[in-house]
Amino acid sequence: MRRFLMAGSAALALLAIPVMSQAQDVPPPPAPTTTAAPMMTPEQKATYEAWEASQKADYDAWPNEYKVYYWTLTPEQQKGYWALTADQRGQIYKMTPEQRQIAWNSVMQQMNGQTPTTPPGQANPPGEGMPTAGVPDPQSAAQPVPPAMPADPSYQGGPYKGANTPPPATEMNKTYPVCSKTVTDNCRNRGGK
Repeated sequence: MRRFLMAGSAALALLAIPVMSQAQDVPPPPAPTTTAAPMMTPEQKATYEAWEASQKADYDAWPNEYKVYYWTLTPEQQKGYWALTADQRGQIYKMTPEQRQIAWNSVMQQMNGQTPTTPPGQANPPGEGMPTAGVPDPQSAAQPVPPAMPADPSYQGGPYKGANTPPPATEMNKTYPVCSKTVTDNCRNRGGK
């Protein structure tokens, strides 16, 4: 057993020699450099100087890439950029140009008090038909149901209407039997209401 361990150690040592010699040939990484703030044009400097102190401090805390990107935006988009959270700014910056355009269209619509349109190719587009004013109450599983308006019409957490819709009134405050071996549908677990 000892002979096998010695042979294995020797083989590993021979394999490591070429790696060690190659590691000595690799130059050391360059020393970290500090990145200077991007240069601003006179117009940009004038705009910057007109900002409030809190806005200047916020801008100064941004990564340089965000600062450069900010000055490429239209005046309307710049106004919208300030309305975004730091996380949202990072998300927009990381998008492709096509995705940025869709995002900016949505931001501009929201800034104008409009409900953003559904982007083309969205994974789960809104349902067909006009949303119902009340809660839909299908009589069978096969019955088509139009989309329902959420409890809060300004809710945009999901791309479809009805995400916050309560159950139909006919299903509220019903008493259901306790589930058992023979009763498995329309029942409640033991201890449930």
